[in-house]
Amino acid sequence: MAFVCLDIRCPWIFLICTLFGCTLSSNTEIKVNPPRNFEIVDPGYLGYLYLRWQPPLALDKFEKCTVEYVLKYRNVDSQRWRTVITKNLHYKDGFDLNKRIEAKVHTLLSSQCTNGSEAQSSWSEATYWTQEQGSVETKIKDMDCVYYNWKYLVCSWKPGMSEHTDTNYNLFFWYEGLDHARQCVDYIKAHGKNIGCRMSYLESSDYKDFFICVNGSSKFKPIRSSYFIFQLQNIVKPLPPDSLSLTVNNLFEVNLKWNIPEGPIPARCFIYEITFTEDDTSWMTTTDKNEINLPRTLNESEHLCFLVRSKVNIYCSDDGLWSEWSNKQCWEGERWKKTLVFFVMPFLFVVVLVIVMVYLLAYKQKTLLKMQDRTDSITSLVWKLPPWKGTIQTLQERPSVRQQ
Repeated sequence: MAFVCLDIRCPWIFLICTLFGCTLSSNTEIKVNPPRNFEIVDPGYLGYLYLRWQPPLALDKFEKCTVEYVLKYRNVDSQRWRTVITKNLHYKDGFDLNKRIEAKVHTLLSSQCTNGSEAQSSWSEATYWTQEQGSVETKIKDMDCVYYNWKYLVCSWKPGMSEHTDTNYNLFFWYEGLDHARQCVDYIKAHGKNIGCRMSYLESSDYKDFFICVNGSSKFKPIRSSYFIFQLQNIVKPLPPDSLSLTVNNLFEVNLKWNIPEGPIPARCFIYEITFTEDDTSWMTTTDKNEINLPRTLNESEHLCFLVRSKVNIYCSDDGLWSEWSNKQCWEGERWKKTLVFFVMPFLFVVVLVIVMVYLLAYKQKTLLKMQDRTDSITSLVWKLPPWKGTIQTLQERPSVRQQ
């Protein structure tokens, strides 16, 4: 009875196996090999590395399939893998050579060739690290790079902790477009040692990884190299704005205006920070224009000042450095009246007093001259009179005249 039942089930089992079992077996039968000869190659570009591999074996039977490669890579101290899916057999990217690098890649077949589900191979792995020479204490410290006004790059550093008197440092840089790494030709020196470098005429270097290596030399012991990666547009420090003007529109509003900093930075790339002072109260605001109207919080304020500085905005860079503050521009409200009272009026009084005194002195001198002229005239007349020949009789001596 059981045998009969089994015979009855066989067609159904065969049908189920045909519909599902064969599909499963077909999936397990589709296998693809991992990429071959995976390696990380350093072409000498200070951290810009090539990751390359060769196609897997037995790939010719998948000629009609889309073959892709999933590449993952990272520095060993990072928790996050960078992932790239590509049809190429190579990939290039920048890495921090201060740390070890690891990468892995596998083959990926599209679902069109694998009955609806993707097939992938096992991982091919590779690692890379530079040959470290010297102790960590010999490395430079406090590396700082600024791209001034989007024109020239200045990097500076401090010597390592355990340097000898003969230790000196050299800077090399590279970015995509240069055929080889270049050495600094304009070092900044202190006490005969290189502590910085100026780099000008960096053509077509924007929006690219900029790789720097600072190594050193000493007769006493090896110096460990230090590696850095920048994007120059993210470390730009513009010039401060100039030609500031402050205009009081009315009792409730003031107008602030300044010139766009000179240089190659487009006007649309600036953001400005303003510090506005009204009597003893200060506050800050930002704008992307070189002019702004601000309300007056104190209508009777007599002392208004502002400063402004500039920075490359988020539309032209991921980050940036603020410029130095501009010169202060101020407006003095009714102070001219006080100036008139305390300075101009006394000055005018002194001037008038001097004029009056000069006039009086001149008048007195003129009067004295007139009196002298009169005296001289009388004296000359006296001397011109003829001598008196008669006798002078007194009134008593005169004969009396009688009336008849």
